[in-house]
Amino acid sequence: MDLRVTFVVIFISCVFFLSNVGSFDADKCFCQLSGQIDDCFCDIETLETFNNDEVYPLVQELILKDFFRYFKVNLFKPCLYFDGDAGLCDNPSCGVRPCDPEDLPIGIRKDEPIVIIECGGDQLGSLNETLSNKTLNLLDKWEQHDDSIHRFCDPEDESSANYQYVDLLANPERFTGYKGPMAERIWNAIYEENCFVPELTVTNYYNPMFGQASRGMCLEKRVFYRVISGLHTSINIHVCAIYLFEEHLTQRWGPNMAEFQRRFDPAQTGGEGTDRLKNLYFIYLIELRALSKVAEYFKQDNVRLYTGNSDTDRKTKDLLMNLLDKTKYFPMHFDEGVMFRDRKSTTLKREFAERFLNVTRIIDCVTCEKCRLWGKLQTQGLGTALKILFSQREIGDERSKIPFRLTRQEVVSLVNAFARLSSSIKSLEIFRDLLKSSGTSHMHGHTEL
Repeated sequence: MDLRVTFVVIFISCVFFLSNVGSFDADKCFCQLSGQIDDCFCDIETLETFNNDEVYPLVQELILKDFFRYFKVNLFKPCLYFDGDAGLCDNPSCGVRPCDPEDLPIGIRKDEPIVIIECGGDQLGSLNETLSNKTLNLLDKWEQHDDSIHRFCDPEDESSANYQYVDLLANPERFTGYKGPMAERIWNAIYEENCFVPELTVTNYYNPMFGQASRGMCLEKRVFYRVISGLHTSINIHVCAIYLFEEHLTQRWGPNMAEFQRRFDPAQTGGEGTDRLKNLYFIYLIELRALSKVAEYFKQDNVRLYTGNSDTDRKTKDLLMNLLDKTKYFPMHFDEGVMFRDRKSTTLKREFAERFLNVTRIIDCVTCEKCRLWGKLQTQGLGTALKILFSQREIGDERSKIPFRLTRQEVVSLVNAFARLSSSIKSLEIFRDLLKSSGTSHMHGHTEL
């Protein structure tokens, strides 16, 4: 379903819902959501305007293109942490429909690479002849070492029979009925076993999305926590915005205002709701910065977004470059250069990457197939963004001995993950505007948002 149509459905459903609830204070979830975003030189108002007016329309158009709508994924990787089959979601909404190979664009069906290596045969041969086997092996080890330090996602064997293409437009992210202990154990494992422990004594750092605890950490550990919390927040907003209601053997999709309140109202979250929402803006800035930095890579003529239709492929790349150009001129980017600067930085960076890699593996334990699909896509997209920000390879310089490279799956996940964050911020605007238009923003009492 076109996401613009989805938002119209959300708006109509919200108006109907609000006409049937009692009085409440509509500003409660949003009254503190303003001003500067911690750890950045950016304010929320500037970011919202930039996203909603400039980025959101572009990125939603981009993910409709064939190159970005098909994602190759293995949804059958074993769970390494607990019984991955326990609590398997049997709701039809949890299922994923893979693509028939014959329905894929020919360039995707044949797994064509996105980078064309353009080297003359004689020139390449003479170069190899000047290098000894020992030197070639050493270069290979250097590349493997660099990859191991900056590997935020497992290297995928896409030739495996378990890998299938999924049409993301035909399998949209929304609430599926997957909840309760089986869902909670995933986030508990992520926060309790993989987020860094605060250096200050706190009592609530094992609570999911523990905002106060992050303030007792160094910048790098705080960034790790905030991107995980921001991803969690974004997913929760998607769930609240397109929620599955089952009533009298019928199903309908729409916004669940009470669920949004339960997750983000400061009164119901021990004061953490605002921090959770601010972490959404933080992870958005992280991925926005990665897109601006990787623009030079896509400017290269030998980097293509190939599906087999040259006219469509050219238009898709032009649209992507339009988006990347906009990100470059955003005035308040996150500065990744302030991270990993002291003498312990190499060890800390490796631990940062290892912990994030562990998070991506926990996603294989999600027992809702559609939730696992979107969890894998969004963690891979975030991992790709971190790879871009912290790789020591020169982006856009093909003359480098070991040039920077992105796979097709990394590009697809990067853009779609960013589109999900953009959609979440746009959804907040819709929730806020619906409440104001209902005339409830001046009323006081029990909050239903």
